[in-house]
Amino acid sequence: MIRRLQVGDPTLARLRTAVRDDARARIAAFVTIAGILTAAALLLSPPATVTYDVGAVADRAIRAPRSVSFVSESLTEAERDKAAAAVPKQYATNPAVVATASSRIAAAITAIGRIRNDAAQNRDQKLGSLQKLNDVSITPAIAADVVDMTQPEWDQVAAGLDSPLRTLYAQGIKPEQLDAVKAEAVKSLPATWTDRQKRVGTELLRQNLDANVTVDQLATNLAQSDARNAVTPVQVQVAAGEIVVRDGDVVSRLQVEKLRALGLANEGTDWRGAVGLLLWAGLIAFVLALFIERYATEAWLDDRKMVLVILSLLAITAAGRTLVPGHTVLVYFAPFAAVAMMLTVLVGGRTALATQIAGALHIGILSSQVELVGYVLVPALLGMAAVRRATTAREFATGAVAVAAGSIGVIVAFVLVGRIADPLGAAQLIIAALVSGFGSGLLAFAGMAILGHIFRIPTVFELRELADPNHPLLRQLLLRTPGTYHHSLLVANLAERAAEVIGADPLVARVGAYYHDIGKMRNPTAFIENQTGTNPHDELDPLVSAGIVAAHVKDGLALADRYHLPAQIREVIPGHHGNSVVKYFFQIAQQRGQSPDERSFRYPGPRARSKEAGIVMLADGTEASVRSLSEKNPDTIRAMVDRMIDERVADGQLDECDLTYRDVQRIKDAFCELLLGVYHERIPYPEDRITRIKPAAGAQG
Repeated sequence: MIRRLQVGDPTLARLRTAVRDDARARIAAFVTIAGILTAAALLLSPPATVTYDVGAVADRAIRAPRSVSFVSESLTEAERDKAAAAVPKQYATNPAVVATASSRIAAAITAIGRIRNDAAQNRDQKLGSLQKLNDVSITPAIAADVVDMTQPEWDQVAAGLDSPLRTLYAQGIKPEQLDAVKAEAVKSLPATWTDRQKRVGTELLRQNLDANVTVDQLATNLAQSDARNAVTPVQVQVAAGEIVVRDGDVVSRLQVEKLRALGLANEGTDWRGAVGLLLWAGLIAFVLALFIERYATEAWLDDRKMVLVILSLLAITAAGRTLVPGHTVLVYFAPFAAVAMMLTVLVGGRTALATQIAGALHIGILSSQVELVGYVLVPALLGMAAVRRATTAREFATGAVAVAAGSIGVIVAFVLVGRIADPLGAAQLIIAALVSGFGSGLLAFAGMAILGHIFRIPTVFELRELADPNHPLLRQLLLRTPGTYHHSLLVANLAERAAEVIGADPLVARVGAYYHDIGKMRNPTAFIENQTGTNPHDELDPLVSAGIVAAHVKDGLALADRYHLPAQIREVIPGHHGNSVVKYFFQIAQQRGQSPDERSFRYPGPRARSKEAGIVMLADGTEASVRSLSEKNPDTIRAMVDRMIDERVADGQLDECDLTYRDVQRIKDAFCELLLGVYHERIPYPEDRITRIKPAAGAQG
């Protein structure tokens, strides 16, 4: 019995873990889900198709949505039949017929001669005997002629019949000619013969004539086959907009062929085609998964982003299935580029590009038109370039213009290459391109906002709201922990600059820095930057103090959940310390002669996994360390930055994020550059050089 999987089921939990942690299982899951969904969309019959059999009455007029050229089986078959019918029948001569006829005449002459020479019979008896012969049928009149002939006359007949017989057969006697040859047989006899000789000779010839030339069916069939094969297939051209079937037409075989060539004929389940589309959908899903897994790891490991990718690919495929091949112009109005623009903002440029290419390939297999593949792909690339950062709504407007320009470019290019002379059709397509372009910009902007909220993927606009100083959490941070607030501002400046120089997301780094220490609001005085007098840790055991300090990570996560902070920002809260040691209190414990367990003094983690979280971790430690320096000059600042970051690297705190050694060096340089600007040397102003303003005359106290 099959056990149903329920929430909390260990098997389901193991399956989720495998999909999350095992690369092969994750690829298999993606290919299965994406492949099945896109295959289902590909296999659905488009709404524009009809089911017409030959002889059916059309219930509506159908126009060709596009131009197409195909070989007509019905017209080609008709031409082949015509060519085969024009082939003359092939005949063969049978020499056995002549030999048999000659033998029969010789036997008949021998039998007749025997009766003529029988002296024992009188005339009447001979007449009776002649009429009873089996080899030849002799009428009474012919029998009388035979008996009454003189011997010389008979000898001439007996000796002279074989030659006329062979003469008649030599010209070839076809079945349809047999009666005519028999009627004219007398003409083959010698003219010198008497009338009774001719009557007897003609009768004997007629009874032994048969068709010796008959139809050679095998040779005829071969000749007809050669004629059929020599016929050139009939090519039929259907122009876009041409009326293929009129309302009320009795559908002909040629019309059905045109509908099939245009993809408008729904002929039931095509198992070969279905298997091909299933294979195609699985192949495209596998290639897409492999590309994202190798070249867009951050998106690949985010379940919500992958669900969005699958839905986006499904949307392109379903739109193509709905519009292709039934709509000539309507497909050009579709805002295909909106998908790529939206994914660029929410998921990433590489993933968006791969998804759009996969969708364009699906449109290609549905339409068999290179033009539509280019129309789906090229404008989308321009739109992606325009909204790469999507920091303002103006970028989406720019993207809309870029998509419209790209769409028009694709259309003009294919019109020129195809030498299409249809100004009205070209004008319609250009209008469609403009609508598609501006619709793509609008839809991408709306989709980014709506789907970003649904899938909890932070957008630039949401991050900007979080960066607003009037946000409730930041407002509380300022009022309750002013020292932490100003520390966070400086960390944000460092993180943003470092993110810029290594190509990470500066806005995510800045906002993450703003919120990385929000957990300190629960116990502000436990942290030195918020203390104004006594330090509560002076009277506490170092292990207890370390626990209090480390607790701000858990408290920060609780606040992040309460205020629904995005996952990218939430990750920075535990990531800015990772599982590093609370070094100050660990050293205090050592100084007091204790033997502290290093594991008890570590933060709960996990370590930073994104570049932005790693940058905030380095910026947080750097700012605090440099601020503690008694003397801040280029040498001391640089030494402290190098020391602090090298300690984090040696402790393995960057092992799980994508920062390279080159990135780390650039981050160091960016930190030093900014910190030197903050802690630059100031010109001293001695008291005796300050000009005091003398009080005005008559002024009092």
